[in-house]
Amino acid sequence: GEIDELVDGKTLHLFESADQKLTAATEERIEFLPHYHTLVQCGMYEYYASEGQKALPYAFAELIDNALSATAKNTGIRRIEIRLLFDESQGGPAVVVMDNGCGMTSKQLNNWAVYRLSKFIRENDMKREETGYVRPDPVPRSLNSDISYFGVGGKQAVFYIGQSVRMISKPAGSPDVHEFIMSKEDFERKEMNKEEIYSGFIRNRKPGDYSHVNGSEEQFLRNIVTEEEGKESFTAVVITGVQQEHVTFLKHNYSLWTRELAHSYHYYIHGVDGNDQKKKKINDHVSNIDIQISLLERSPRVPRVMNLREVDNDMQTLYINSSFSTFEFKATGAGDSLVEGLIRYHPFLYDQETFPVDPYALEDEDEDCVILNSEARGKRPIFECFWNGRLIPYTTVSEFEWCARPKKVGAVPLECYNRISGVLFANDRFQVSTNKLTFMDLELQLRDNNTIFTRVHNGQELRVNIQREFTNWLKDCHERFDKQVMFQGFLGLTTRTDVATKRLQSPWAQFHTIKWDGKTYKKGQCVKSVKTNPVFVGSIVKFLLYGEHEGDVYGTGGYVQIALEPKELYDELRIIPISKIDRLAAAATIKKKIGDELAKLPDQLRVTWPEGNAWTESEARPAGTPMGKQTRSHTNTLQWDVQTNSHIGVHSSKWEYWFKPMENLSKLGNYTLRLQTLLSDNSASEWAGKTLPNHTLKFSIKEGEAVSFVLGIISSPVHVGVPFSIPLDFRDEFDYPTQPPCDIKPQLECSSLQLHYEGIAIGTTCVIKNVRAMGKISHQNKVGDVYLPGPPHTLVVLPEDVLSVENRTPANFRVEVHDEYQNITTQPKLTVRCQLLGAPDLPVDVVDCSNTGSGALLTKPLLLKTVNTEQILTAKFNIPNHRTVACVERQLRVLPSSRISRLEIYRQEEGSDDVMVLQNAERIDWTAGDTLGSLRFRLYDEGNRLVSLRPKLTSMIKVNWTADINAEELSQGKLPPLSVPSKAQREHFYHVSFHDQHTVNFSFIIVFKTCVSLSDVEVVDQYGNKTDCLNADIVKTLSVSADGLDKSALAVEWQASSGQFSVGRVRFVGGAPGPRELCFKYQDMKEFVRIEVTAGPPVQIKLLEKPEMPLQVVNGQGLDAPLVVQLCDEWGNPSPDQSIKSLISSQPVDSEGKACFVLETISGPKGVHQLEFLGSFGRKGIPGPVVKLNLIPDPNKPVELSVKYDTAATLHAGDIFPVFTVIVISEEGTPVRNICPANLSMLLWKGTVSGSYPPSTDLALLENSPGVDGAEYILQFSPEIHQKSVPITPYILPFRFCNDAERQKVVVSLSKKKDRLSQTVLMYREFFDTNKQLTSELECRQCIFWFTILTKIENQPRRKCSISDPFKGSPQVLGKVGHLALVEDDDAAKVISWHLLGDMDCVVTETTSAAKRIYDDTQGRQQVIPLETVFWRPNDRPLPHIRNGSPLFRPVGNPVFVKDMLIFPEHVESCNKVFTSLLGDTILIDDLDSANHYRRGVVQNKMQCPTLLTRQGERIRSNGKFGGLQNKAPSIEKLRGQVFGAPLPKEHNRIHHQIGNKHTASLGALEELYSVSDLRYFQHSLKPKCSFIPIYIYILKFF
Repeated sequence: GEIDELVDGKTLHLFESADQKLTAATEERIEFLPHYHTLVQCGMYEYYASEGQKALPYAFAELIDNALSATAKNTGIRRIEIRLLFDESQGGPAVVVMDNGCGMTSKQLNNWAVYRLSKFIRENDMKREETGYVRPDPVPRSLNSDISYFGVGGKQAVFYIGQSVRMISKPAGSPDVHEFIMSKEDFERKEMNKEEIYSGFIRNRKPGDYSHVNGSEEQFLRNIVTEEEGKESFTAVVITGVQQEHVTFLKHNYSLWTRELAHSYHYYIHGVDGNDQKKKKINDHVSNIDIQISLLERSPRVPRVMNLREVDNDMQTLYINSSFSTFEFKATGAGDSLVEGLIRYHPFLYDQETFPVDPYALEDEDEDCVILNSEARGKRPIFECFWNGRLIPYTTVSEFEWCARPKKVGAVPLECYNRISGVLFANDRFQVSTNKLTFMDLELQLRDNNTIFTRVHNGQELRVNIQREFTNWLKDCHERFDKQVMFQGFLGLTTRTDVATKRLQSPWAQFHTIKWDGKTYKKGQCVKSVKTNPVFVGSIVKFLLYGEHEGDVYGTGGYVQIALEPKELYDELRIIPISKIDRLAAAATIKKKIGDELAKLPDQLRVTWPEGNAWTESEARPAGTPMGKQTRSHTNTLQWDVQTNSHIGVHSSKWEYWFKPMENLSKLGNYTLRLQTLLSDNSASEWAGKTLPNHTLKFSIKEGEAVSFVLGIISSPVHVGVPFSIPLDFRDEFDYPTQPPCDIKPQLECSSLQLHYEGIAIGTTCVIKNVRAMGKISHQNKVGDVYLPGPPHTLVVLPEDVLSVENRTPANFRVEVHDEYQNITTQPKLTVRCQLLGAPDLPVDVVDCSNTGSGALLTKPLLLKTVNTEQILTAKFNIPNHRTVACVERQLRVLPSSRISRLEIYRQEEGSDDVMVLQNAERIDWTAGDTLGSLRFRLYDEGNRLVSLRPKLTSMIKVNWTADINAEELSQGKLPPLSVPSKAQREHFYHVSFHDQHTVNFSFIIVFKTCVSLSDVEVVDQYGNKTDCLNADIVKTLSVSADGLDKSALAVEWQASSGQFSVGRVRFVGGAPGPRELCFKYQDMKEFVRIEVTAGPPVQIKLLEKPEMPLQVVNGQGLDAPLVVQLCDEWGNPSPDQSIKSLISSQPVDSEGKACFVLETISGPKGVHQLEFLGSFGRKGIPGPVVKLNLIPDPNKPVELSVKYDTAATLHAGDIFPVFTVIVISEEGTPVRNICPANLSMLLWKGTVSGSYPPSTDLALLENSPGVDGAEYILQFSPEIHQKSVPITPYILPFRFCNDAERQKVVVSLSKKKDRLSQTVLMYREFFDTNKQLTSELECRQCIFWFTILTKIENQPRRKCSISDPFKGSPQVLGKVGHLALVEDDDAAKVISWHLLGDMDCVVTETTSAAKRIYDDTQGRQQVIPLETVFWRPNDRPLPHIRNGSPLFRPVGNPVFVKDMLIFPEHVESCNKVFTSLLGDTILIDDLDSANHYRRGVVQNKMQCPTLLTRQGERIRSNGKFGGLQNKAPSIEKLRGQVFGAPLPKEHNRIHHQIGNKHTASLGALEELYSVSDLRYFQHSLKPKCSFIPIYIYILKFF
């Protein structure tokens, strides 16, 4: 059959074996698709081989190229945006490149995905009639945006940046958005599943539909999709999985790589002329291309936004703005190849080159190095190269033959060739690499002999000699713009020791003359300095130029040595740069300045004293006497020396030299005043051999009159009532001792003390005699810094009431020793003792009050034995050294400590009530390698009270088996699981501790159940002796083998101490249990060990005899044979492990690991049921088999009687009953066939029948019936039935037997009460059942529909504030401002959110302490506002245009207070305070015209107008200012989620109101039910009660 299906021309070869020889040559068809690494790694080599530079900006450039091509036909702004989304909370990091270009159709998107599908061969379904690629028309600088070329760069860029790319595009005129995802993860999955690698799906969806976006991982993508609405066409490239090294580079080098992009697209951004800031005012915004880059990080970091148009330090901008002239040319080659070129000249200005330096280039680390002759461009290439207007960064052209630096000096100095820079603009006829980093053949074609260079002047091409034109242009630039110096009159070489850098000290060439800027400066010529401090004049000594020069040379700068003039004043040489010679100073001005300096030399000194206050020679003056103003004439700078002080006289052209009065002559002694004339800062008293004028005056200073006094030293301690003397020392105003006045009278005053003295003695010192002090003193009362307390008199103990403290805490009694005036007193060896009474081994405390008179006792914690209940102790205080002071007693109540004193560890499985409490230091048997889990702990205080677990407490729990503790589980009382070591060599000690001020410990020891044995292997020589020639390296040559041995788990160790090998962790991974042989082999030696292998730990349950599924079971019956299950290990071996805790139905496991289940009865609804067997081993569950049971109804089991007869028949006495048709219905619903008619009976009762029950029968006890008086008897009613398979429970009636009539009355009364209570219980039970049913019906039938609608409304998309708020929910924190309010109208929400943009991120707290906590946690980065510091008063004022209830004018535009537009979901009062503080009386109005009309009306009525906001986004400030970007709100999308959310629709509130009405109606129904229940109870209480026991029997028999 298969041979018939062969296609014509095919041959089928049948071989007997795979290695059979061919009888003839054959052909075999194969497929060879490229590996997916071709795509995901296509950019690695190209970008990493980027000449040592960071290639990430050029990867972005590939994506910008595609965007420029897509926006090439835009008539308006060509907007390109790069977003770096590095906020992990929004799903980052990600890179998004968006443009407003033409978009891509599904076919174009498919073409984009094909690697190396260039624009020349791809198909385009946008216009079916156009086929092939159409080359754009030539434009200046080739700025044609045709730079998306090869179908390579985009894929290289996205997979160089990240691991996945999502292309989202909408072409113009299409209602749908096309989306395609390509990722490395998807390629790997397809390769693993052997699917087609290069295939996928394009999702076509509506704009704004983000239902397919994973909300938790790519939250930022929802925002991007939301922005799609309203866009005619666009394309978005979303790159995720960005490499971390790229994220770090983009963050830390933001300015660097944005500058590189601005450089690459300089002429696309700024136009043909570039960023020429001189012409910016004329040609502003020539280009319509807008490229913006934004970097968004996690809050509170501020987003960074950079528009490439704003970059002003890229190299092209620096080249353009530092050049003075431009040389334009063109180069044409074969075909249409064209290169436009520019050469710019950067002149030398005075002392430096103006050739721009890269601001990001590495600077010279030697800061002291002075670059004296920079070579401008140096050895760098002249030309940067652009292709179709875009920079090709790694291709430069050093020079052309006609603009190269000549070998011989010509009309142009050679250094001028280093002052040029250039740009080459090549069209698309020149080939570039696929990643657009290098040209392939640019320089080669330009150097071809057929290439023609022409000069371009004023836009016209000139067929001239290009080399001659360039040389003439360069010469003209040098003559017009260069500012250089020519050095003439070479004087030889010298060395400068004044230069700090040693290597720059020589050689220096000396010259006689220079020519600079048309002027000649020679040796001996007087010049004036400029920009020096100070400015000076002098004569030229020589000129200096660094380097080895001979003869006349040009220099780009140099130095001049000047001798300062006049030489009579200055004998100094200075070296300054030549550029600091004042070229505008005239010779006459310099000569005049020298003459003015000579006139400053002093001639004579004259001293005058103003106001006649002259000081004479050797005069004595009191201390503090001021020395008056002195004036001088015909003097120069004056210096006044008093001891070591000097003062410079003040001088002005309007008055003489003068000194301010000297008022600091306060020290006693002899003085000399010397006035000396000085020149400049020179301290010499002679100049040019001439003594300068001076004047000398000698005088002395003595003590003054007494103005104050101080207390002398009091010889002995002072006590209250003890006489003492007070010495006094009098001082003048400068604190010198002096004589007191003769008529002094002392006045002694002291608050709360009475002071008396007998008299005063005046001599060399003054003494107040016999002073006495009495009364209570305060802390401020001191006499000579000595306290005045009396002797101890009273002991005061605080507190006076009963003190309650916890055990293990200090009691802290305060004691004070008072004198008889209640002053705290001190004495030597003054100690207070405290003794506790009322319990054994109580501490005794002593405090020393010798220095302070007071102290604290029992400051150490009371360490009583375990205090389970409170204890009352007595504290007795006394002063041992002063028996006259009475003792004091205080009561001390000691309570059990609330600190943690006991730690309880127990084990409890999840969902189990079984608790296993561990004892401290308990030894636990556990299997090695297993996990001891479900450990929990409890904390108890000293009173054995359970302490509730709080995170602060549980954080103090430490365990010794792991450092990784889950704080959340710890706060729930759960300990981390304990992994028992698999190497069972010794017992392991485990410790749990609680660390507070003291430590509570708990420990236990695990004794292993070993599962793996260790073997010791010993190598001996041929005689059985132990050999010592082995070492640890031989471990590699020892091999262990056996059937089923897991060699990966084997552990072979060398024991150097014993010279043996230790073989551990022997494990078998398969096979049946039984004996195995282990083979140990070393070189040619072998040894065998026989071991017994048992089954492994149980991991599965198997059914031993699996029946045919499903089992057919009749309802109510059981299975004939029991179900036996077996515990098995991983390889199916029966496992007899006895540590299985439980199995389904709690059946035990026997010694063989088996469990038997006998199912005697199975009942339930008919159909297929599943019986599942499960087990548990430790904490792990063991899966088991599933048995399917098909439950069949029993066709022979009667469950119902069907009686049919003529219900309309009327019977009279004597008539015959109608025919009764009786059918017995089985469980299956069919008639029972094997029913015997004799077993059916129909009973007819005589008497009156009430309702559906047979007539009642009265039973009475006969007289003299046997029985025990007061005993309780039971009356049992049992039906007599013939079919034993139908059991009927008998009815039991208990009663009490009484012989006495009175006793019977009491029993009857009690029985009546019992009956009433029973009926009441039944009535309320019925009521509660009805209530429950009613509530269920209300919830299920009436509210489910409404709640479904509410859920749909709540899930509808609406405006939300996306500001992250990690602080909400913290104690005393309301949340951020943006989340506290809602605004219904979109326009109002936009303008209000923009108005409060600076406050939207502010956190509102209730207290200042909560605000300070957030401030400290965020290191001051988070702004906060506490409510308790907000000033707020209720403000019910109307709008400004309303006064006294009537409007002043008729406003337009619907003005309303902004605060009234806000809706507060919670914290209404607090939010009112916050937003009233933030917004004030700000008003919202419709538009700007209405706002200006409103403001004009308010101001004309002499009212203050607040800030006005319009729904269109404008703002008029309270001062009337409006307009500009700062008063215009951006679009709501640019607010980036910092906008107030929208409330739920009004329909939501209406439905809530309806549900509330339904709830009220249900409550009314319940109240009515209450009233009906009360009525039933009332009617029931009126029923007559019988004195006999009624018994009703109603039996329907069927057999």
